[in-house]
Amino acid sequence: MDRKEYKLAFARERYERIELKVPKGMKSIIKSLANDKGMSVNAYLQDLIRKDQCGMFDTMQIAERNREMISGITRNMHDGYDIIFKDGYSCHCRTKKDVRSCIIDHCTEKGG
Repeated sequence: MDRKEYKLAFARERYERIELKVPKGMKSIIKSLANDKGMSVNAYLQDLIRKDQCGMFDTMQIAERNREMISGITRNMHDGYDIIFKDGYSCHCRTKKDVRSCIIDHCTEKGG
């Protein structure tokens, strides 16, 4: 396997692609905002998502030590919350209290 094939295989294994469509003119605004922070558009968008997740963690009062084990939380006030852990485990909860219990239980099991 040559270097180019190796890099492509590495990227396919570890990354996912998302197509993002924005209204005309928004692309330049996003690029400008990212540039102002010295970031690529990709890094800028990931940073915004991380900050949103941290806000959710704060709202749900999730302990700092447990946050490291969580890949993400999706929320829906009507349908509940889905917690996705970095180890691939996921669970669905109806309330914020259930979310905290699920995270504590899973992290305790895994030694977090």
